[in-house]
Amino acid sequence: MYRLLIVDDEPIIVEGLFDLFQAYGAFPLEVYRAYDGEEAYEIARRMRIDILLTDIEMPGLNGIELNRSVHRLWPDCRTVFLSGYIDFGYVQASLRGGALDYVLKTEGDEAIIAVVEKAIHQINEQLQVEQLIANAEKQVSAAQPLLRKEYLLELLSGEQSTEASRRQQFAALHIPLQADQPVFLVAGRIDYWRNGIQQKDKTLYTYSVNNIFEEFVSHSYHIVHLPYASDRMLWLVQLRRSNADNGDAMDAGHACRYLLETMESIQSACASYLSLSCSFVVSSQAYGWDAIPARFERISLLFSRGLGLGNEMILSDQHLLSGESRQERTKVKRIHLLGQYLERKEPDKFYALYDEIMHETVDQPSVQSGAALEIFYSLTAIFIAYLNERDLLQRVSSEINVNPLLSFQEHASLRDMSAYFRKLAEKLFEQGKDENAQITNEVVRLVRSYIGDHLSKDLSLERLAQVVHLAPFYLSRLYKQQTGQTISDYIGEIKIARAKQLLTHSAMKIHEVGSEIGYDTSSYFTRFFKNATTFTPQEFRDMQK
Repeated sequence: MYRLLIVDDEPIIVEGLFDLFQAYGAFPLEVYRAYDGEEAYEIARRMRIDILLTDIEMPGLNGIELNRSVHRLWPDCRTVFLSGYIDFGYVQASLRGGALDYVLKTEGDEAIIAVVEKAIHQINEQLQVEQLIANAEKQVSAAQPLLRKEYLLELLSGEQSTEASRRQQFAALHIPLQADQPVFLVAGRIDYWRNGIQQKDKTLYTYSVNNIFEEFVSHSYHIVHLPYASDRMLWLVQLRRSNADNGDAMDAGHACRYLLETMESIQSACASYLSLSCSFVVSSQAYGWDAIPARFERISLLFSRGLGLGNEMILSDQHLLSGESRQERTKVKRIHLLGQYLERKEPDKFYALYDEIMHETVDQPSVQSGAALEIFYSLTAIFIAYLNERDLLQRVSSEINVNPLLSFQEHASLRDMSAYFRKLAEKLFEQGKDENAQITNEVVRLVRSYIGDHLSKDLSLERLAQVVHLAPFYLSRLYKQQTGQTISDYIGEIKIARAKQLLTHSAMKIHEVGSEIGYDTSSYFTRFFKNATTFTPQEFRDMQK
């Protein structure tokens, strides 16, 4: 959708061109009009203008000054100057001012349409896919550290991934790790901060600790540094292929011992150079990517249940709890992802994770086990929050019994509990589809109702978007997706139908019929009607008699 602003101090010129381009169908145009430079500039301040079609000689703010002002707001706007006579001084001034072209009012409609089409073609060329991709790549490059952090935190929280998807993401985000190779985890904690230290200084110190870490470790390992709290950081560490492929490469046990012993040197360097007390936990072996979430949680827990002094610790994750119980705990920890999938309306991901979490839980002998209770109340919190946000609790309670959602004792077994929450999820996903369809249908109904009641008024895309409280571009795309036709096509159909009705059943004059459907001059109403029906309004009226 392109926005065209027509400016002239002669109302008859403005109205004629406005009607001409309102009836123009080769490109989607949203047409605005102004009767002097100041009014045009106010319109440009409120919305983006793609094409400025303006007279040069106007009182107050003339066309050349208006062109400069609009280009300061919208640098990509194309300007076409109109004039009643040839003045080569004006031609040169307008082209030097960045105008696309110069056209005489006396050249007629075809010449004016041609130069506007030229502007549209230039806009399209500028927006070629290659340019958009190049710009997007620049933005992604600038945002890459944040995107890398978000992706790795998703993996650590238990988001499922495949070797192929990891390889693709690692390449896109320039993560220097192998998607098919195991990794060591090294977690660090700054035990305490000096009083009065500011957040920006904390960030600098965190990255300084990483610099020290890399000085000691990077010669043998690929490293990714991931700060995940103000005083916490994690390193994903993988043996370099050059080292892993030679015959003297250290085995997993040796690698773990090497990292543990190196931590002492890193800890001392942090104390000496940064005056920081730091603790570290090193994984006892390199783990596959699917095992990373459980190991990350285990390492984090070691910080809060550490040994000895509590400060300046260096531990291995072999301390604390059996692998089997930790694996079960990790599944429970991933329940929060179910809430995200429910919000984003991703049923396939929801059911896959839900079934994985519940697979072993439902076979536990005790309904009152700690894991079962935690799962129940976590699911209850997710579903109640979802229902409350959408004011759906009362509605859903009329279709499904909500007592088992609120009381653990309502479930005879863990298998019953699992089946209940799955059924509730199915109901909410189904309701979500219906809700989307209802909202979209209501938007279409409101737009059509407004058009039908305001045929002689402003029916610009911007005005219709205000009626339904959506962005103009989004409304245009939503309407086309839902109905299969553009809003402008629908407006044209309704206007033609109304005109036919008035021409057949009323004694209104031709220009009155045109005014009734938004055409202020009979010439442009006649052109619009003939383009749509192949008959002039008078010919159509005569045929009905």
